[in-house]
Amino acid sequence: MKKQKRRLKKVNNMKIKERLNFSSIITVSISSISALLAIITVVFMVGRYNDTLTYSAFPQGDIGKAMTALADMRSATRTIIGYDNQEVIDEMLIVHDQKKQELEGHMSTIRELMISGDAQALYNNVVVLLEDYYALDAEMLRDGSSTNVAMSIYTQQRDVQEMAPAYDTVYAAFEALMDYNIAEGDATQHSLQATTNVLVVLIIAVVVIAVCVSMAIGNRIAKSIADPLAELQNRLKTFTQGDIYSEFPVATSQDEVADMVHEVKLMAEKLQLIIGDMSRLLTEMAEGHFNVDSGYADEYVGAFETLLTSVQNMNQRMDETLKDVNEAANMVTAGSANLAEAAQALAEGATDQAAVVEEMQATMENITEGVQRTSEQVEASYERARKYAQEAEKSRDEMSLMMEAMNRISDTSMKIGNIISEIEDIASQTNLLSLNAAIEAARAGDAGRGFAVVADQIRNLAEQSAKSAVDTRELIEGALKEVEEGNKVVKSTAASLQEVVNGMGEIAEASHELSKLSADQAMAMEQAEAGIDRISEVVQANSATAEETSATSEELSAQAETMNELVARFVLR
Repeated sequence: MKKQKRRLKKVNNMKIKERLNFSSIITVSISSISALLAIITVVFMVGRYNDTLTYSAFPQGDIGKAMTALADMRSATRTIIGYDNQEVIDEMLIVHDQKKQELEGHMSTIRELMISGDAQALYNNVVVLLEDYYALDAEMLRDGSSTNVAMSIYTQQRDVQEMAPAYDTVYAAFEALMDYNIAEGDATQHSLQATTNVLVVLIIAVVVIAVCVSMAIGNRIAKSIADPLAELQNRLKTFTQGDIYSEFPVATSQDEVADMVHEVKLMAEKLQLIIGDMSRLLTEMAEGHFNVDSGYADEYVGAFETLLTSVQNMNQRMDETLKDVNEAANMVTAGSANLAEAAQALAEGATDQAAVVEEMQATMENITEGVQRTSEQVEASYERARKYAQEAEKSRDEMSLMMEAMNRISDTSMKIGNIISEIEDIASQTNLLSLNAAIEAARAGDAGRGFAVVADQIRNLAEQSAKSAVDTRELIEGALKEVEEGNKVVKSTAASLQEVVNGMGEIAEASHELSKLSADQAMAMEQAEAGIDRISEVVQANSATAEETSATSEELSAQAETMNELVARFVLR
């Protein structure tokens, strides 16, 4: 039993091809044994059949021919002793000799076929009897071949008394030999039949045993191959469903199935390693930790290398995007600080403008009142002209001051225009930064949604700042135009006053024209006063806009700080 188990274990440790070859060898060997037995049986049967034909059937023909020749020889002898015609006697002697020679030839053939002791004894008995018969036949021919009637009658009597019994004896001996051969043939036939039956049963038994053994070996080999394959197939089904951690079936053999199980185990171990490493990478990235690398980069080969490369590229792009967002947030913070400073400067400039405009407005009111008084008193006497000349001189000085104030307003307005240009540039840069931030937030996907909202709010604030700057620029340009018109009017007034001072002597003659000029001057002063009112309104609007811009910059700075806090949650490379 132990030896058989060792053999089975040895067979199980063979490769599948070797096991199949082994099974084929066993089957072919058993089949060969069956075929060899069948061939031996056929050869034996053919040999026995040939022996039967050679030593039992063929001698029967020779014995029959010998008996026929003996009968012809006996007939020739009887003819010789029965006829008295010499010619007939001579012819029959020739026939007699020929038949005797045929008989001797048949006896020689029969002697070679008599191989058994009994057959040889019977054959020897026939030979002895034939010799006695030949001797008697020779005497009968010697006596009966003459034409003597008396001798012929004597010979015929001896033929009946001696020759006939001798012939019957020899013939009976031939029959006994023939009967022996017939009996031997029948015995051989029965023996061959029995042997055939036994060999047929033996061959059938061997064939049945060969089939059973072959089926048993084939079933065992098939089971040793099919069972591990079925277990491996069931495990591979669960493997394709995502179960990479369960144990694989243990292969007790050392064939190709064991090699397959070994390779699948190696594949499962590599997949466990790669999936675990990939899960760690993605978990760290999901928690905002982008400064992380694979611990088993060498294990990523083939298609896995592409997977690792994709994850690394995603990590690097997210890292770069967040860095860009951080830089954009810093730039927005810096821009918002600059915008706040510019807005503060604009507010201070607007305050100074308001003060200057108030002073100019008060001066214009005084000028208007003086012109009105001049217009009312233009019909007065020449004596009061000196007083008016003095007042005109004073007015000229005040006009100089007003011109200087107007120049200062113009200069301040130009500065405000420059500040507005800077605000527009800042708003344009802020809008561009918000667009870049929105693009990077879109690339970041779900992680950048909050930042996209912040970028959109920044863009809205930049658009509002740009619009406010444009409105302020338009107002300032209108104020500059009004100031320019005021300057023209002031210059005209100054020239008129100068003419008043220089031509006071001609006041009397030109009082009527001076009255008209005073009326026109009063109207111009009213227009100048209205322009100053508009300038005041523009300055107040500029101040409000500057305050709003300052508030917007503070809000923008707060949003940028929020962006910095969001980016700070990620651990970047």
